[in-house]
Amino acid sequence: MTRAAIDDGDKRGGAEGHWSKIKYDRQIVAIAKTEGASIIYSDDNNVHTLGSNLGLSVLRIADLSLPPNNPQVSLDFEKIKTDDKE
Repeated sequence: MTRAAIDDGDKRGGAEGHWSKIKYDRQIVAIAKTEGASIIYSDDNNVHTLGSNLGLSVLRIADLSLPPNNPQVSLDFEKIKTDDKE
């Protein structure tokens, strides 16, 4: 990724900040890519930029759907107690 970015004339590949952080963010994206991930979940702008450059989908927390209003189902504890005694 670094060689391709240098060849394109921007060793940072569109990422911003300290060079050490950009290298770290590239490692995150590279690991995801080599492990076959198709989506990265991150709010980091550099991970978003670098991942998108490699064709990965990068979703921010705000992009995720909200969980259902009542994900917990009710349990009938009285039935559980009577089943244990049998």
